[in-house]
Amino acid sequence: MTDWSSTTLVRIADDYDREMGDSNAPLDSRFGRYLSQHMDDLWDDDRTDPAAFLAWAWRVGTGPIMSPGYVRIRPDLGSVRLTQSQEDGRLLVVIETPVQHGQLAQSVRPPYSMRDWETDRYDYSSDGYSRLQDPMDESKPALLLSATLRLPADGWELHQPAGKWPVEELLIDDAKQAVEVAVRHINAEAGPRVAKLIGAEGGHW
Repeated sequence: MTDWSSTTLVRIADDYDREMGDSNAPLDSRFGRYLSQHMDDLWDDDRTDPAAFLAWAWRVGTGPIMSPGYVRIRPDLGSVRLTQSQEDGRLLVVIETPVQHGQLAQSVRPPYSMRDWETDRYDYSSDGYSRLQDPMDESKPALLLSATLRLPADGWELHQPAGKWPVEELLIDDAKQAVEVAVRHINAEAGPRVAKLIGAEGGHW
């Protein structure tokens, strides 16, 4: 898998998916097994709706349904979700991320005595992106900030699912192609914004 970077928010763990499949069935996929288990969550109309199908495949392929997920989310982020607008059905990307005090402008930072998000000491990461957790010391005040970035997925060339899958491998292929499109766009469009938000590098809004 590609290493994390300041603008890489999500990635696909396809190698792990194949390794964890059934060795006696070369086409077997861990992701595919979860998709099959959650087919009842996919309405008939959603099977041919690219946005609805992608939102369903993304939900199945990420935590808490799949843990670890077929789609991996960078450890320091809270979540990366795909949902549809209640108003017009458009696809939306919703990214939730903790914001540490040091990432705020100097003029609004709380005093050092105020506890902040802490790096999970048991979540070792050689690339510098570890899970953040509540401070261990609960005897001192803590100010835990987070931000939600919501972007419309307008202009994405979404994968068109078949809608009917005579064999499971075709469903798996549709789902994998759908989430691959989302991963590419999220990293390209949301990655620089998140990098700017948390001060990782100059980005654009």
